[in-house]
Amino acid sequence: MMARQRGGLIGRRKELDALVGQGHPGPALVRGIPGSGKTALLQNVRRVLMDRAAPVLDVSFPSNVPAWDLFGFRAVLQAVREQYDLFDTDLRLPDSIDDVTRLCTEDGYADRWTRFCLLHAMSTLFTRLNTTAPVAVLLDDLHRLTTPMLAVAPMHRAGHAVIASSRMTLAGTVDLLDGAFLQTIELEPLSSEESVGLLRRVARGRVAPATVQAVREALGPLWGNPAAVVATMTDLRDRGRLKAVDGVAYLQNPQTPVALPAAHPILAELARFGAIGKQLLLLAAGPNGLSVDDLPFVTGGEEETKVAGQAVDALIRDGILECEAADTVRCRVPGVGAALAEEVGLRGPGRLHREIAERLWNRSGVSQSHLDTLARHVALAGRELPSRPELSSVLEEAESLQAVDAPTRTRHLYAAWWHAGQETDRSARQTEIVRHLVRVADYSTMAEFVAEASDDAPDAARAELAVGAVLAALHLGRPVPGGLCDRLSRSDAARAVLGLAERWFAGDRLEPHDVSACLTPLWRQICIAAPQLSRRTWPSLRCGGLVADATAMGDLAPVLRAVLGSDYRVPSSGPLSVYHRACTGYAEGRWADALGAVEELGTQDAVDTPFREHARLLAAEMCGWQSDGRRASEWLATVPRSSHLRYLRAWVEAGLHHHAGENEEAFEAGLRAFRARPFSYDDLGASWLLTRLAWLAGVTEKTGMRRIVVDVAETYHEFRLSARSFGALALVRGLVEGAGTRIHAAERLVSKRGDHELVLLNEPAAQLSTLPRGWLRDAAEHSRPRGAARPVGKTREAMNPGARMAVERSEAEMLSDTELEILQLIRTGQTNRQIARVVRLSEKTVEKHLSRLFLKAGCRTRYGLATSALARPRDVIGA
Repeated sequence: MMARQRGGLIGRRKELDALVGQGHPGPALVRGIPGSGKTALLQNVRRVLMDRAAPVLDVSFPSNVPAWDLFGFRAVLQAVREQYDLFDTDLRLPDSIDDVTRLCTEDGYADRWTRFCLLHAMSTLFTRLNTTAPVAVLLDDLHRLTTPMLAVAPMHRAGHAVIASSRMTLAGTVDLLDGAFLQTIELEPLSSEESVGLLRRVARGRVAPATVQAVREALGPLWGNPAAVVATMTDLRDRGRLKAVDGVAYLQNPQTPVALPAAHPILAELARFGAIGKQLLLLAAGPNGLSVDDLPFVTGGEEETKVAGQAVDALIRDGILECEAADTVRCRVPGVGAALAEEVGLRGPGRLHREIAERLWNRSGVSQSHLDTLARHVALAGRELPSRPELSSVLEEAESLQAVDAPTRTRHLYAAWWHAGQETDRSARQTEIVRHLVRVADYSTMAEFVAEASDDAPDAARAELAVGAVLAALHLGRPVPGGLCDRLSRSDAARAVLGLAERWFAGDRLEPHDVSACLTPLWRQICIAAPQLSRRTWPSLRCGGLVADATAMGDLAPVLRAVLGSDYRVPSSGPLSVYHRACTGYAEGRWADALGAVEELGTQDAVDTPFREHARLLAAEMCGWQSDGRRASEWLATVPRSSHLRYLRAWVEAGLHHHAGENEEAFEAGLRAFRARPFSYDDLGASWLLTRLAWLAGVTEKTGMRRIVVDVAETYHEFRLSARSFGALALVRGLVEGAGTRIHAAERLVSKRGDHELVLLNEPAAQLSTLPRGWLRDAAEHSRPRGAARPVGKTREAMNPGARMAVERSEAEMLSDTELEILQLIRTGQTNRQIARVVRLSEKTVEKHLSRLFLKAGCRTRYGLATSALARPRDVIGA
């Protein structure tokens, strides 16, 4: 398949020019894996030649070519008959067609003499095919013929140009037609940009980076294969797994693997291996891969083991499997394993591992060398294997169980809990599982485990299950089910933790000390090394106001990190994680990432929580600074005026009026929020709004406005009497009164608190300072990282003509195309060997590129490089 968009090709232009760019085409062979665009390329060759009035014979060999038709002449005859009117033929051509038809039978292929006569008759036919000009013969899927060399010989002998397509495997094949063509064109994978273009065409709009990444990881080496990219995205769309938000396609349920469509050629190829082929691929696609030593236990019979070995060899030759180590093979296309897992159902893989584990266990004594294998399959079998206390010792002795934070450790810990015989052993295993799931941020599994373990857990063990249930609820955006709450609330500590989740989903704001008071006592039972926090210690943990601002904005991630300590990390998916990305992206000036996260939040299947309104207001604020008033207004309209975020909404509304040049309307819009009664407890929104009103009063240079905003700030501080309201009052006085000492004092307060409104202090300070350039440069530096064009433009005009601002070079510009591609492959988990194969470099060259990337990213490990901010996408995604 060759992709088209708006009448043009996506990819393969270079190959098309090589075939027909220089006048009449020469003999050429086009090779590629299934779906790489061979057929589409030949069709475009035909179109170009037909536009030039050149004669073309288009022949496609079907998949059901009879075994006796060694040369495929039946398909050639059919094409000649169907396209007869396109040629200036010799009057004797019908006679030649009759001769070939008479000889092209099963009996005609029976002996050498009749085959020679058939080839001679076909040579005569092609000599008489066109009398005025050579014909371009397009032969699609030539690999389906038994003897392709003899098939093209009559066409060559008659002087016609043959352009054929032949199939390759993922591992590459030897050219059966070597030497028969002047050139061989191998269809390489499309570039990432072209592949994303295909995804956009299927989605009929933009595609979220996370969705692109999920499809890329599922396809593995098939990323860049046009048919695979289009078919996979089409399958996701048809299944309803794509959700469009403001024209951007997001993947629903991203934790569910992306599977290859059932009709994909790779899955069709498995049919020749029968059931054993699917079993082998299921095992190879699993977390441990397929060990060659496991083959006797997969099949159970000597003859079946031999067949399985032959199937593995064939799948390796086809490039579907690859050898990772001396005795382990893995599936190269993760989407294949996901498709097979869907076919056999959720319990299918577990049943397969159960059968292997039982064969191993039932042997007359399990050798030490097979203990690891047995433990691995017991763990992967899960609940499919009935609980057997005697297996606990096997799991404990297995070396793989001791691997800290290994990808398979969750299954091993669960298996050890499931097979534990005594109640005390099970309770200890439960504690280990809860802590481990927090460490790996797997809250979907946490929710499932807590629901299962709560059925028969002792009262003493239910409190820590309550911690797991609440953490899962907060991260997944779903309240703890009522029945589960009843089973877990057997103690005051458990009820306090469960009450934390109830308050959160009721819309209450959780203060850091509230979270700590509920979680810390129980978490310290799970993890002795957890930090001991109290209300007094919170100020030292603010890190420039991060924790305080995070709770004010409804972002619990920094608070949980402070409470749970080093065991906690933010998960890669889920509404809490997405919102945390939006907040940090906004605060750090990565506005493209922040806007993308706000839009992605709309796709999350979760209960509507207060932070969604926070996110929409942040999106409106960012769009306003980026001069996109329409999108900013759309985001603002999604938050009602009656929202509890009254001050934050007014802050955004005032900013939009200011961007439109309506400073007095901006001031009135902000003032209306404070005139409403009673006062809101939106401390952060009030602080930001008061700062903006003070700045607007200074811009309009009206004394009455300045007096009003000071009065409002004093009244609000009398109502709240909080540290933030005092800081807002000091900042307002500094901005309004214009005293240099007050501005410097306010600057110290704001810097200590970490507020982003620091830029508003710079211009007033510059007006009062004898050295204004430093303040103006700070204003530009504070606004530039956020992409806010307006403050930068104003400060440029105010700066002296001789002052120059440093121009940052983007990280993407500092990387070569090869380095960018290697970096992307590192982030998909590819090894150096796999990267070398994709970018077509030696492993040594790849290592040199990695060394340079480590220096640029400031890290020493592949994990650090993958998680670094180096060359992250910067595309702006609007509301």
